[in-house]
Amino acid sequence: MAEVEELLDDVTVRMPSGAELRARGGRRTMRRRVAGGVAVVAALAGVVTWGVASGGGGGDGREVRPAATPTDNPFKVGGVVRLLSPELMPQATKWHWKSMEEEVMVDLPLPKVGRDKSCPGSDAGRKAPSQVQYGTEYYSDKGANARQRVTEYDSASVAADEVSRLRDALTECGLWEHAEGADPYWFGTTESSSRLRVSIERWRGWVSVVEVEVDGRG
Repeated sequence: MAEVEELLDDVTVRMPSGAELRARGGRRTMRRRVAGGVAVVAALAGVVTWGVASGGGGGDGREVRPAATPTDNPFKVGGVVRLLSPELMPQATKWHWKSMEEEVMVDLPLPKVGRDKSCPGSDAGRKAPSQVQYGTEYYSDKGANARQRVTEYDSASVAADEVSRLRDALTECGLWEHAEGADPYWFGTTESSSRLRVSIERWRGWVSVVEVEVDGRG
């Protein structure tokens, strides 16, 4: 197994092999969208879940995470893309998130948000810009799902445009922005009667979207 240096707390962690990841059932994937199609590959190296709490939100798509300097990418440290571990996903103490059994996520470029029938207007079928997307998904035995998508675009302007489209899609879906506090988020009841909570963060050409969706009865 390869060793990856954990730069945030000076702890060396060991990356599991591909077989070990499959055995754990974790969904940590990378998707590259380019002109002419989408290549889906499992990111068995260079993507890890991380255990450092995020500082500050970016609900309006502006620069985020005040703890990071303007030149530090909060989503990729030492060549490693950081995805939130289950215990650091929103409302973890309530839902007790677990890893999904499947390893490869479907392609979900922005502004797609929510489950298939939750916000159908967000899936416009347009040609998405070139991007590399990393993602992880979790579920709860109590009828909830959570996922994070970290997407790298060619430029900050493209990322800002995609965040703007996502905000429009959230509004169309019936969500409202809660901008108070250190971690702003969007929340509301979707067209499928589920409850959806969405957090958006952007750093230059990178965008992180974290979703928690709960069944209507949850």
